[in-house]
Amino acid sequence: MGLVAGLTHPVLWHSSRQASHMGNFTEYQFWLMSTRFRNWYTADWDYGLTSVYFFCGAIFVFALINVLSIQRSSNVKAGSKGQADNLGDKITGLSRYISSRQYHISIFDWYSPPLGHMLIVGAMFVFFMVLTFAVRPYYWPIPAMGNSPPLGTRAGWISIALMPFVFAFSSKVNLIGLLTGTPHEKLQVFHRWTAWIMYITSLVHTFPFIRFNVGIGKMELYYRTKSYYWTGVAALIPQTWLILMSWGPIRNRYYETFKKIHFLASIIFMIFLFIHCNFRLTSWDYFWATGAVYGVTWLARFGRALFQNGLGHTATFEALPDRMVRVRIPTKTLNWAPGQSYFVRFLDLGVHALTSHPFTVTSLPSSSVLEFHVRVREGTTARLASFAESGKTSAVMLDGPYGGVHGSLGAYDRVVLLAGGSGVSFTVPLLLDLLKGLAEKRVRTKHIHFLWAVPRAESLSCYSDLLNSALKDAPEGTVTVSLYVTRTSRPLSPSSESSANAEESKPASKTRMERPNLREFVRAACAAGGTVGVATCGPDSFSLDVRNAVAGCELDIVRGRSSCTDVFLHTEAYSW
Repeated sequence: MGLVAGLTHPVLWHSSRQASHMGNFTEYQFWLMSTRFRNWYTADWDYGLTSVYFFCGAIFVFALINVLSIQRSSNVKAGSKGQADNLGDKITGLSRYISSRQYHISIFDWYSPPLGHMLIVGAMFVFFMVLTFAVRPYYWPIPAMGNSPPLGTRAGWISIALMPFVFAFSSKVNLIGLLTGTPHEKLQVFHRWTAWIMYITSLVHTFPFIRFNVGIGKMELYYRTKSYYWTGVAALIPQTWLILMSWGPIRNRYYETFKKIHFLASIIFMIFLFIHCNFRLTSWDYFWATGAVYGVTWLARFGRALFQNGLGHTATFEALPDRMVRVRIPTKTLNWAPGQSYFVRFLDLGVHALTSHPFTVTSLPSSSVLEFHVRVREGTTARLASFAESGKTSAVMLDGPYGGVHGSLGAYDRVVLLAGGSGVSFTVPLLLDLLKGLAEKRVRTKHIHFLWAVPRAESLSCYSDLLNSALKDAPEGTVTVSLYVTRTSRPLSPSSESSANAEESKPASKTRMERPNLREFVRAACAAGGTVGVATCGPDSFSLDVRNAVAGCELDIVRGRSSCTDVFLHTEAYSW
C-alpha cells in the first residue's frame, strides 16, 4: 500500500498492540509497563475510552433529569397548592436555584456562568486533572522502557478523546441538547470549557516529550526527521489561536474576525492533528467520530435550510429609530414557536453572505411574516442598515428555527416578561402568544407583567404600535406594562411616572425615568402564591439581577417560606 504524504507508514486504521520490545527489565519495570493505566499499548482504552464514558454517563444523567422535568411541567396545576410543602417542590426548587444563581466579580467586571454550569465545568476539570495526574510515574525510570513518557501519553489520549465532544457541544442541530432539553446556545459554555481542557491536556502531552527528548539529546533530530513531532507543534499553533480568540472579551471585540477565521483555523488544526496522530492505536477513530458528529449536524442544518425552509425567500429592510432595522420576510410555509430564532444568511451582501447571524423572530406564525428587529453594529448589521436606507432587498437562506422556551409559559398562574434594550425582541412574541392564548382560552395564566427597560426614550417607539395594538384587546386587569428609561438628564424620582397611551389601552402602562428594581418585580410575583413563569432577555447586568432574584425565590421554596409552589425561569442569550 502506498504512502500518503506526511505519514511515515502505509495507511492503516490502527497500529499494533503487540509490544515491539521487552528487553532485560527488572520485575518491577516489567510490572510498570504492563499494568493498567501504565501500559502504552492499552492507553487508548484506559484514558481515551474512560473520557468518553465520563461524558456519556453525564449526558445520560442529565437526559434523565430532563425527562423528570418534562413530567413535572406537564403536572403543573395553576393555583393547585397554597404552599411548597412536598419534597418534589423542594428538590425542584434546589435544582433551579443551582441553575439560576449567578455571580459578578466587579474587579474584573466578569459575569460568571450560572452556578450549575460552574459546578459541571468544575467536575469536568477535576475529573480530567485527576485522570491525568493520579497515576505514577510520570516518566519511565530508564529511557529503554519507552520513548513516550507516561504523563504525555495519557494526556494525549484524554485530549484526543475530548475532540468529538468539543464539536458536539458546538453544533446547532444538537443531539446532546435534544436529550438534555438544553438549547444549543446554552451548550456553548461546555463547548468552550471542553476546548480549554483539551488545550490544557494538549500542553501536558507536549512538554513531557520535549523534556524527555532534550534529555536524551534527540529533540532536534526527531523534530527534523519525524513528521509526528513537527505536526504536533503545527497543530498546537491554531489550537492556541482558537482558544485565545474564544475568550469572551476578545471574541466580543473582534467578533466578525473571529467568526470568519474560526472555521479555517479549525480545519488547519484538524489536518495537522490527524497527521500527528499517525494512526497510533485507535487515535484515528476519534476523527471518524468527530466527522460523523459534524457531518450529520451539517447535513441536518443545510438539508432543512434547502429543502424544508427553501431558497425562495426575500427580505425587505426598514430603518427604525435608535439604530435598529426591521427585517421582514414574507412566508407561507414556515412555522415557528414564540421566542425562537433563525440563523439568517443574506445572499446579496457580498462577502457577508459567507456567514449567517442569529435573530429572534418578533412576529407570530399566524402573521405569515418572519419579522426581526436588528441592532445595527458592525459588519453584516451595518450592511443591513445601508440596504434599509437605499431600499434594496436581499434573497436569504434560513436555518432554523432554534431555541424558544422549554415548556409552556401559559401553564403558570402569573408570567413575568423582563427585557433590557433589544432583548425585547424575545419577550414581545411571548407576550403576543400569551394574549392570543387568553383570547382563545387555551392558557391558565391569570396575569402578565411585561417590563421593558431602555437607555433612551426613543427606543420605545420601535414597538409602540405593536404593543398598543396587542394590548388594547387584552382582558381587563390581565396585563401590566412597565416601561423604564434608564438614562435621562432630568432628576430621577420614583414619582416621575406617567401614563403611556392610557386612552388607547386598557392594561396599566407606566413609564418611569429610573432603573427597575428587578428583584422586587420577581419577588412580588412570587409572593402572590401559586405558580410563576419568568422569561428574560437583556444585558449581562440585567440577567444577573433577574437570575439572582429567581434564585432567592427558589431558596424560599426549599426552606418552606414561600407561598409560591413553582418558579420557572427561562433566560435568553442577549448576544452570541
